[in-house]
Amino acid sequence: MKQYRLYVLNPEERVAATCEAPFPDDITALKEATEMRADQFAVEVWIGERLVGRVGGEFSL
Repeated sequence: MKQYRLYVLNPEERVAATCEAPFPDDITALKEATEMRADQFAVEVWIGERLVGRVGGEFSL
């Protein structure tokens, strides 16, 4: 199991909540992010310094 960090983002792209949890792989961590998102703007999944993926809102610069 690898330790992942999930960040719940608000519409201003600020971190509203965080979660650290072990998952066996990226796919499982992304599935959890999908469940966490529910009515939130977006959830990002990270492992170390690597962005695994983002569920929800589009990136803005």
